[in-house]
Amino acid sequence: MRRIRPEEVARARKDPRLLDAAEYRSESLGGSYRMSGDDWLRHGNCAEAEPDVMYPEPREPIDEALAMCASCPVRTPCLVRALEARDRHGVWGATAPRERRAMIEVWKDINPLAVGA
Repeated sequence: MRRIRPEEVARARKDPRLLDAAEYRSESLGGSYRMSGDDWLRHGNCAEAEPDVMYPEPREPIDEALAMCASCPVRTPCLVRALEARDRHGVWGATAPRERRAMIEVWKDINPLAVGA
């Protein structure tokens, strides 16, 4: 696996998707949020998508998956789930695996109780 560059981590710290995910998780801790809960997943634009779309092979384009995520009503909880689980595969919360690797490093600072931190 390739190393995460410091500039990628610096960019991730300012990424609005990550900032939204951190805010969502903070607001949801007292409510009904559960990383393992799958109710939100059924409301995703990808609920009926073929797995190959959301989990393309390395170096295959991810444009179709990102377009599907762009208007998804559960994009933020989806990203939180991926960050909490340190999922580095597939497209989650409108992020590519490469982007999420850097976000996961930042997430460990934001949320020291994250799974596997």
